Amino acid sequence: MAENKNLPVVMQILPALESGGVERGTIDLAKALKKENFEPIVVSSGGVLLHQLREAGVLHVVLPVASKNPITIYRNINKIISLIEQYKVDIIHVRSRAPMWSTYFACKKTKTKLVATVHGTYSVKFWKFNNFVIKRIYNSIMLKADRVIAVSNFIKTYIVQNYSKKNQELPIEVLDKISVIQRGTDLNYFNLEKISKNRIINLVNSWNLPEDRKIIMLPARFTAWKGHEFLIEALTKVKSDFFCVFVGSDHGHEIFREELEEKIIKSELVGKVKIVGVCKDMPAAYAVSHLVISSSVRPEAFGRVAIEAQASSRVIIATKIGGSLETIIDGKTGFLVEPNNSGELAKLIDKVLAFSEEESSSFGKDARKHVEKNFSSQKMCSSTIQIYRELLAS
Repeated sequence: MAENKNLPVVMQILPALESGGVERGTIDLAKALKKENFEPIVVSSGGVLLHQLREAGVLHVVLPVASKNPITIYRNINKIISLIEQYKVDIIHVRSRAPMWSTYFACKKTKTKLVATVHGTYSVKFWKFNNFVIKRIYNSIMLKADRVIAVSNFIKTYIVQNYSKKNQELPIEVLDKISVIQRGTDLNYFNLEKISKNRIINLVNSWNLPEDRKIIMLPARFTAWKGHEFLIEALTKVKSDFFCVFVGSDHGHEIFREELEEKIIKSELVGKVKIVGVCKDMPAAYAVSHLVISSSVRPEAFGRVAIEAQASSRVIIATKIGGSLETIIDGKTGFLVEPNNSGELAKLIDKVLAFSEEESSSFGKDARKHVEKNFSSQKMCSSTIQIYRELLAS
């Protein structure tokens, strides 16, 4: 049961608690809600980050909300209604389309306030159709919430351009309820000065990292658009000595991970590139890295890796698309590269790996200040909680 019935109850719903920006944002907000005298509840199908909610004392309820099966989505309506009634939920915040369909009808029946965050550019392609009407309808459910949060200006522009009716702008009532709240990171958690030597030693030993080479890290889920293959191609052209680790979950993408392993062998990068999988201590992972890469070949809706790396005082190279254009000051807090331009990426990698300690430190300090000013989790959570307060007052 919720701890205090007198506190407003906010339930966040997301597909799963695997590694990723959506998941970490959910956890950050749940912690902030407790501090702001709200009662947070998280609903998901579970995952490796569940322990972080338990450590924070946040209630988690397991439901099959990751499923896109229409029957499961339909059955989830009554399950969510039961949760609303059991925990006296005031606001539900949904972060994905499939659970949004269930939640929309549950909130409509119970008259519960509903917030939706659009975390990505939802595809409208299906098979041979570039603009499949059913996919568009499926995606547009996110705009039916009482308030809609876009995680970047890029995403708000995407919504306006792609979900307006033909030759018409989005209705004023829809535009007025869309707010841009850029993602934030926990500056205390991602802080180089907070990482003990033991944590670094444990990670170095766990990953069996060489001590005589500079470490490049690509932290990303194992899915094609995150640019693992793009980075592999660039690494074949890098002249500096390096060791690169691919960090992230292969949940649902095991075949793609196997394909990457084969590509590493064919590219003669064995001994230089290693897949290490999920990491539970990402601050330490950034700490052992000399260079962080975000090589996505499709636009990141926001790109949490970019701000985590900068918060960790690390140099970041990211592709010059999507949210990275809003989070990185090219040449000052990181570098931007055209997607799929492996030659340009290789040259930038060589440039950064040749930095002196003073140059790396200067970049790191500027990057940290940039995130402190613009992309703290405190700022993100405060802006989101303000939306909750406005809904409760309406």
